[in-house]
Amino acid sequence: MEIDPQARELLGQPIVGNLGYYGLDGYPRVLPVWFTHVDGEIQVASPPDQYKIRALRADPRATLTVSTPSIPYHVASATGQVSIQRLEEAARIPFVRAVARRYLGEDEGERYITKWMRGGHPGPGDLIRLQIERVRYTNVSGD
Repeated sequence: MEIDPQARELLGQPIVGNLGYYGLDGYPRVLPVWFTHVDGEIQVASPPDQYKIRALRADPRATLTVSTPSIPYHVASATGQVSIQRLEEAARIPFVRAVARRYLGEDEGERYITKWMRGGHPGPGDLIRLQIERVRYTNVSGD
């Protein structure tokens, strides 16, 4: 799928995303998430079997939105279907490390990983894989 270059640029920045999905009770939920955008897919790590994972397995429709925090305001929303992949610890640690470095930088990312691992083994987790079907880009400021 072809993605608007401005939307692609926004999705490539270390901006906290807002993941929207339907909860098990049918009501919409929105969670702030760290994510990566790779080959037309949004990827989000999660502890295993969390509420959001159970809800997305029941109804895989989701949207991830990012927006710039200051003027001029730009917004990109990626919508599609989610699949959940189990991440064994050997794959989970490097994925979470890369995402932490993306958002926090090299040194702070490593400090985050040290705390996250709690000096031990975090075990397996889940990977949310949002296959992008539609992308919407908006320049709210009108520039």
